[in-house]
Amino acid sequence: MLEIFRELRGLLRVSHVHIDSWVFRLHYSVTTTCMFAFSLIVSAKQYVGNPIDCIHSKDIPEEVLNTYCWIHSTYTIPSAFWKRIGFDVAHPGVDKTLDPEERRYHKYYQWVCFCLFFQVRTHV
Repeated sequence: MLEIFRELRGLLRVSHVHIDSWVFRLHYSVTTTCMFAFSLIVSAKQYVGNPIDCIHSKDIPEEVLNTYCWIHSTYTIPSAFWKRIGFDVAHPGVDKTLDPEERRYHKYYQWVCFCLFFQVRTHV
């Protein structure tokens, strides 16, 4: 009776098929490890250390302004990318404007660590 089960077990044995080479397996394991490490570093920087340093004057305390800058979004002005740096503008995309329609908002500070972590999860 046991002989029948042994023969059936031999028929149900699944062989492991590898459709990729050791180079690809090494690539996705190293990539996943690096992305996970970067996710931890960015998370530690955002939630343990000082996540952002805003340019400020002495009128407002540094901690208050950095918290405001991290929570709220920043913006650039597309027309300021083509002006002369050091003469017309201080940095590409930074300029004075009164028109809110001209501003392009960037909201990414808080989400970088989560995006990296979810990318790692999809590669595992």
